[in-house]
Amino acid sequence: MPIQQVSSLDITQPFTCKAAADAGVPRHRLRSSGFRPVIHGVYISRDIPDTLVVRAKAALLVAPEFAVLSHETAARLWCPQGPKSARTHLSFSYDAHLSRRELSVHRFTYRLEKTHRHGLPVTTPAMTFMHLAVRLELVELVVFGDQLVKRRLISTVDLISYAEGWENHGRAAGLRAARLVRDGVDSAPETRLRLLIVLAGLAEPKVNHVIYHEDGAIRHRIELVYEEILLAIEYDGRWHDEEEQQAYDEARRRALADEGWTFVIVKAEGLYETPDETLQRIVETMRSLGVEVDDPDLSDYRRYFSPIRVA
Repeated sequence: MPIQQVSSLDITQPFTCKAAADAGVPRHRLRSSGFRPVIHGVYISRDIPDTLVVRAKAALLVAPEFAVLSHETAARLWCPQGPKSARTHLSFSYDAHLSRRELSVHRFTYRLEKTHRHGLPVTTPAMTFMHLAVRLELVELVVFGDQLVKRRLISTVDLISYAEGWENHGRAAGLRAARLVRDGVDSAPETRLRLLIVLAGLAEPKVNHVIYHEDGAIRHRIELVYEEILLAIEYDGRWHDEEEQQAYDEARRRALADEGWTFVIVKAEGLYETPDETLQRIVETMRSLGVEVDDPDLSDYRRYFSPIRVA
Protein backbone atom coordinates (compact mmCIF):
# COMPACT_ATOMS: atom_id res chain seq x y z
CA MET A 1 0.00 0.00 0.00
CA PRO A 2 1.47 3.42 -0.88
CA ILE A 3 2.50 5.35 2.19
CA GLN A 4 0.22 8.26 1.24
CA GLN A 5 -2.79 5.96 1.64
CA VAL A 6 -2.05 5.07 5.26
CA SER A 7 -4.62 7.30 6.89
CA SER A 8 -3.40 6.65 10.45
CA LEU A 9 0.09 8.02 9.74
CA ASP A 10 0.69 11.69 9.01
CA ILE A 11 4.04 11.73 7.24
CA THR A 12 4.16 15.53 7.31
CA GLN A 13 4.84 15.27 11.06
CA PRO A 14 7.65 13.33 12.76
CA PHE A 15 6.75 9.71 13.52
CA THR A 16 8.54 6.79 15.16
CA CYS A 17 9.40 3.46 13.59
CA LYS A 18 6.83 1.88 15.90
CA ALA A 19 4.10 4.25 14.71
CA ALA A 20 5.00 3.37 11.12
CA ALA A 21 4.89 -0.35 11.89
CA ASP A 22 1.52 0.05 13.63
CA ALA A 23 0.26 1.74 10.46
CA GLY A 24 1.48 -1.16 8.34
CA VAL A 25 4.59 0.52 6.98
CA PRO A 26 7.64 -1.79 7.14
CA ARG A 27 10.99 -0.41 8.29
CA HIS A 28 12.64 -0.89 4.89
CA ARG A 29 10.12 1.55 3.38
CA LEU A 30 11.36 4.24 5.73
CA ARG A 31 14.80 4.02 4.13
CA SER A 32 13.36 4.85 0.71
CA SER A 33 13.82 8.18 -1.04
CA GLY A 34 10.47 9.41 0.22
CA PHE A 35 11.57 9.77 3.84
CA ARG A 36 14.41 11.14 5.91
CA PRO A 37 15.41 10.60 9.54
CA VAL A 38 14.97 13.55 11.87
CA ILE A 39 16.74 11.87 14.77
CA HIS A 40 17.55 8.20 15.27
CA GLY A 41 14.33 6.22 15.07
CA VAL A 42 12.14 9.16 14.03
CA TYR A 43 11.26 9.89 10.41
CA ILE A 44 9.35 12.41 8.32
CA SER A 45 8.52 12.98 4.66
CA ARG A 46 11.55 14.18 2.72
CA ASP A 47 9.39 17.03 1.40
CA ILE A 48 9.23 18.63 4.85
CA PRO A 49 12.10 21.08 5.53
CA ASP A 50 14.42 20.58 8.47
CA THR A 51 13.33 23.16 11.04
CA LEU A 52 13.73 23.66 14.76
CA VAL A 53 10.05 22.89 15.31
CA VAL A 54 10.35 19.60 13.41
CA ARG A 55 13.42 18.58 15.41
CA ALA A 56 11.73 19.57 18.66
CA LYS A 57 8.66 17.49 17.83
CA ALA A 58 10.89 14.53 17.00
CA ALA A 59 12.75 14.86 20.30
CA LEU A 60 9.50 14.92 22.27
CA LEU A 61 8.39 11.68 20.61
CA VAL A 62 11.24 9.76 22.23
CA ALA A 63 11.24 11.65 25.54
CA PRO A 64 9.18 11.05 28.68
CA GLU A 65 5.77 12.65 28.48
CA PHE A 66 6.70 15.26 31.08
CA ALA A 67 9.74 16.51 29.14
CA VAL A 68 10.00 20.22 28.39
CA LEU A 69 12.02 21.92 25.66
CA SER A 70 14.57 24.15 27.34
CA HIS A 71 17.84 26.08 27.17
CA GLU A 72 18.97 27.00 23.62
CA THR A 73 16.03 25.15 22.05
CA ALA A 74 13.49 27.08 24.10
CA ALA A 75 15.42 30.30 23.46
CA ARG A 76 15.23 29.83 19.68
CA LEU A 77 11.54 29.01 19.88
CA TRP A 78 10.94 32.24 21.80
CA CYS A 79 13.28 34.32 19.62
CA PRO A 80 14.58 33.21 16.20
CA GLN A 81 17.74 35.24 16.93
CA GLY A 82 18.32 33.32 20.16
CA PRO A 83 21.48 31.32 20.87
CA LYS A 84 22.02 28.30 18.64
CA SER A 85 22.85 24.72 19.54
CA ALA A 86 23.48 21.70 17.36
CA ARG A 87 21.42 19.60 19.77
CA THR A 88 17.83 19.73 20.91
CA HIS A 89 17.62 20.51 24.63
CA LEU A 90 15.10 18.80 26.92
CA SER A 91 14.59 19.16 30.65
CA PHE A 92 12.94 16.94 33.26
CA SER A 93 12.05 17.63 36.85
CA TYR A 94 11.65 13.92 37.60
CA ASP A 95 13.96 10.93 37.72
CA ALA A 96 14.07 9.98 34.05
CA HIS A 97 16.71 8.71 31.69
CA LEU A 98 17.22 9.51 28.03
CA SER A 99 20.46 9.26 26.12
CA ARG A 100 20.73 10.16 22.43
CA ARG A 101 23.56 11.90 20.64
CA GLU A 102 21.19 14.39 18.99
CA LEU A 103 19.78 15.51 22.35
CA SER A 104 21.06 17.36 25.40
CA VAL A 105 19.20 16.30 28.52
CA HIS A 106 18.99 18.39 31.70
CA ARG A 107 17.55 17.10 34.99
CA PHE A 108 16.41 19.35 37.81
CA THR A 109 15.14 18.71 41.31
CA TYR A 110 12.90 21.79 41.27
CA ARG A 111 9.65 22.25 39.38
CA LEU A 112 10.02 23.43 35.81
CA GLU A 113 7.87 26.34 34.72
CA LYS A 114 6.20 25.14 31.54
CA THR A 115 4.18 26.95 28.91
CA HIS A 116 3.66 26.41 25.18
CA ARG A 117 5.22 27.95 22.10
CA HIS A 118 4.21 26.88 18.59
CA GLY A 119 2.15 24.19 20.30
CA LEU A 120 5.22 22.74 22.03
CA PRO A 121 5.97 22.50 25.77
CA VAL A 122 8.77 24.93 26.63
CA THR A 123 10.23 26.58 29.69
CA THR A 124 8.93 30.10 30.28
CA PRO A 125 10.97 33.03 28.90
CA ALA A 126 12.22 33.97 32.38
CA MET A 127 13.26 30.42 33.31
CA THR A 128 14.91 29.97 29.92
CA PHE A 129 16.91 33.15 30.56
CA MET A 130 18.10 31.90 33.94
CA HIS A 131 18.94 28.43 32.63
CA LEU A 132 21.13 30.07 30.00
CA ALA A 133 22.90 32.17 32.63
CA VAL A 134 25.18 29.20 33.33
CA ARG A 135 25.82 28.53 29.64
CA LEU A 136 26.16 31.91 27.91
CA GLU A 137 28.62 34.72 28.41
CA LEU A 138 27.25 38.02 29.73
CA VAL A 139 26.94 39.79 26.38
CA GLU A 140 25.13 36.94 24.66
CA LEU A 141 22.74 36.58 27.59
CA VAL A 142 21.90 40.30 27.50
CA VAL A 143 21.36 40.03 23.74
CA PHE A 144 18.81 37.29 24.40
CA GLY A 145 17.17 39.31 27.17
CA ASP A 146 16.88 42.39 24.94
CA GLN A 147 15.16 40.27 22.30
CA LEU A 148 12.71 38.80 24.84
CA VAL A 149 11.77 42.32 25.91
CA LYS A 150 11.56 43.55 22.32
CA ARG A 151 9.05 40.80 21.57
CA ARG A 152 7.03 41.74 24.67
CA LEU A 153 7.54 38.27 26.12
CA ILE A 154 8.61 39.81 29.42
CA SER A 155 9.33 43.28 30.77
CA THR A 156 12.68 44.47 32.08
CA VAL A 157 11.14 44.92 35.54
CA ASP A 158 9.72 41.39 35.60
CA LEU A 159 12.97 39.88 34.34
CA ILE A 160 14.99 41.57 37.08
CA SER A 161 12.42 40.56 39.69
CA TYR A 162 12.54 36.95 38.51
CA ALA A 163 16.35 36.91 38.62
CA GLU A 164 16.34 38.41 42.11
CA GLY A 165 14.06 35.62 43.31
CA TRP A 166 16.01 32.83 41.59
CA GLU A 167 17.37 30.40 44.19
CA ASN A 168 19.25 28.04 41.90
CA HIS A 169 22.56 27.91 40.05
CA GLY A 170 23.30 30.95 37.89
CA ARG A 171 21.60 33.60 40.03
CA ALA A 172 24.52 36.06 40.13
CA ALA A 173 25.23 35.86 36.39
CA GLY A 174 21.56 36.00 35.50
CA LEU A 175 20.88 38.97 37.76
CA ARG A 176 23.82 40.93 36.38
CA ALA A 177 22.62 40.32 32.82
CA ALA A 178 18.99 41.09 33.65
CA ARG A 179 20.00 44.46 35.05
CA LEU A 180 21.65 45.27 31.70
CA VAL A 181 18.60 44.38 29.60
CA ARG A 182 16.84 47.40 28.08
CA ASP A 183 13.53 48.09 26.39
CA GLY A 184 13.48 49.42 22.84
CA VAL A 185 16.57 47.64 21.49
CA ASP A 186 16.19 46.83 17.81
CA SER A 187 18.99 44.36 17.11
CA ALA A 188 21.69 42.16 18.59
CA PRO A 189 24.56 44.33 17.24
CA GLU A 190 22.94 47.34 18.94
CA THR A 191 23.03 45.44 22.24
CA ARG A 192 26.67 44.53 21.71
CA LEU A 193 27.58 48.12 20.85
CA ARG A 194 25.89 49.41 24.01
CA LEU A 195 27.68 46.82 26.14
CA LEU A 196 30.97 47.65 24.44
CA ILE A 197 30.53 51.14 25.89
CA VAL A 198 29.15 50.16 29.28
CA LEU A 199 31.61 47.38 30.07
CA ALA A 200 34.48 49.76 29.35
CA GLY A 201 33.26 51.94 32.20
CA LEU A 202 31.70 54.74 30.17
CA ALA A 203 28.31 56.24 30.98
CA GLU A 204 25.46 54.25 29.46
CA PRO A 205 23.86 55.90 26.42
CA LYS A 206 20.10 56.16 26.09
CA VAL A 207 18.52 53.46 23.91
CA ASN A 208 16.24 54.21 20.96
CA HIS A 209 15.99 57.99 21.30
CA VAL A 210 13.01 59.44 19.43
CA ILE A 211 12.83 62.90 17.88
CA TYR A 212 9.32 64.14 17.13
CA HIS A 213 7.73 66.58 14.71
CA GLU A 214 5.81 69.48 16.19
CA ASP A 215 2.55 67.58 15.64
CA GLY A 216 3.82 64.66 17.73
CA ALA A 217 4.62 62.34 14.83
CA ILE A 218 7.91 60.45 14.96
CA ARG A 219 10.57 62.17 12.89
CA HIS A 220 13.71 60.19 13.68
CA ARG A 221 14.91 57.34 15.87
CA ILE A 222 18.52 57.14 17.00
CA GLU A 223 19.90 53.88 18.37
CA LEU A 224 22.17 55.19 21.15
CA VAL A 225 22.49 58.77 22.32
CA TYR A 226 24.02 61.04 24.93
CA GLU A 227 21.21 63.54 24.72
CA GLU A 228 22.84 66.25 26.84
CA ILE A 229 25.69 66.64 24.32
CA LEU A 230 23.72 65.63 21.19
CA LEU A 231 26.01 62.68 20.50
CA ALA A 232 24.51 59.83 18.46
CA ILE A 233 26.15 56.41 18.15
CA GLU A 234 24.75 54.05 15.53
CA TYR A 235 25.58 50.63 14.15
CA ASP A 236 25.47 50.27 10.37
CA GLY A 237 25.03 46.66 9.29
CA ARG A 238 25.72 45.33 5.80
CA TRP A 239 22.38 46.47 4.45
CA HIS A 240 23.43 50.08 5.09
CA ASP A 241 25.93 49.62 2.23
CA GLU A 242 23.08 49.49 -0.29
CA GLU A 243 22.93 52.63 -2.41
CA GLU A 244 19.37 53.60 -1.54
CA GLN A 245 19.93 53.11 2.19
CA GLN A 246 23.19 55.05 2.06
CA ALA A 247 21.41 57.99 0.48
CA TYR A 248 18.71 57.90 3.17
CA ASP A 249 21.27 57.63 5.99
CA GLU A 250 23.30 60.56 4.65
CA ALA A 251 20.27 62.81 4.27
CA ARG A 252 18.96 61.93 7.73
CA ARG A 253 22.29 62.45 9.45
CA ARG A 254 22.99 65.66 7.55
CA ALA A 255 19.65 67.10 8.71
CA LEU A 256 20.39 66.14 12.32
CA ALA A 257 23.94 67.49 12.07
CA ASP A 258 22.49 70.84 11.05
CA GLU A 259 20.62 70.78 14.37
CA GLY A 260 23.79 70.18 16.34
CA TRP A 261 24.01 66.38 16.46
CA THR A 262 27.37 64.61 16.15
CA PHE A 263 27.47 61.02 14.89
CA VAL A 264 29.81 58.13 15.57
CA ILE A 265 29.06 55.37 13.06
CA VAL A 266 30.22 51.85 13.87
CA LYS A 267 30.39 49.04 11.32
CA ALA A 268 30.85 45.31 11.86
CA GLU A 269 34.64 45.52 11.76
CA GLY A 270 34.65 48.18 14.44
CA LEU A 271 32.48 46.11 16.74
CA TYR A 272 33.93 42.65 16.24
CA GLU A 273 37.53 43.20 15.07
CA THR A 274 38.72 46.58 16.37
CA PRO A 275 36.58 47.34 19.44
CA ASP A 276 39.43 49.21 21.16
CA GLU A 277 39.63 51.67 18.27
CA THR A 278 35.86 52.11 18.32
CA LEU A 279 35.93 52.90 22.03
CA GLN A 280 38.73 55.39 21.51
CA ARG A 281 36.74 57.13 18.76
CA ILE A 282 33.76 57.45 21.10
CA VAL A 283 35.93 58.78 23.95
CA GLU A 284 37.69 61.32 21.72
CA THR A 285 34.37 62.50 20.31
CA MET A 286 32.95 62.97 23.81
CA ARG A 287 36.03 64.97 24.82
CA SER A 288 35.73 67.12 21.71
CA LEU A 289 32.22 67.97 22.85
CA GLY A 290 33.49 69.19 26.20
CA VAL A 291 32.91 66.09 28.33
CA GLU A 292 35.59 64.99 30.78
CA VAL A 293 35.98 61.25 30.19
CA ASP A 294 38.47 58.90 31.78
CA ASP A 295 40.29 56.44 29.59
CA PRO A 296 38.24 53.24 29.13
CA ASP A 297 38.70 50.51 31.74
CA LEU A 298 39.47 47.42 29.68
CA SER A 299 39.86 44.91 32.54
CA ASP A 300 36.25 43.67 32.43
CA TYR A 301 35.53 44.70 28.88
CA ARG A 302 38.35 42.56 27.44
CA ARG A 303 36.64 39.38 28.66
CA TYR A 304 33.91 39.96 26.08
CA PHE A 305 35.42 42.25 23.41
CA SER A 306 38.88 41.20 22.38
CA PRO A 307 40.41 42.88 19.34
CA ILE A 308 41.54 40.65 16.50
CA ARG A 309 45.22 41.02 15.71
CA VAL A 310 46.62 39.50 12.54
CA ALA A 311 50.31 38.65 12.71
